[in-house]
Amino acid sequence: MAFGPYDMTQYVEFAHAIGVAMWNNCPTAKWCCWKYVPNDVKNAVKDQLLLSCNYTFDDTNEELMKLIEETLKRGYKQWRYDVEQNGGPMEQ
Repeated sequence: MAFGPYDMTQYVEFAHAIGVAMWNNCPTAKWCCWKYVPNDVKNAVKDQLLLSCNYTFDDTNEELMKLIEETLKRGYKQWRYDVEQNGGPMEQ
C-alpha cells in the first residue's frame, strides 16, 4: 500500500524521531527554548534525526534549513514539556 502526501504515519514517525533525538542528545532540559541550546547539541540532534529517518538534505538550501530549525524548535518545546511533566534529565 502506497503512502499518500497526507499520510499521518510519516508525520507521527518523524515527530517520534525528533523526541528520541532530543532525549538521546540533550543532557538537560534547563534551556528555556531551542534558541539557547548550544550548537554542538543542536548538531548532534540534527545528525541523529537525519540518520534515524534516513534523510539527506542540502544544507545550502536556506528555506529547507529554516523549516528544519523551526521543526526542531517546536520539537524541543514539546520534549522539554514532556520532561518537566514526566521526569527526566533536568540538571546535571
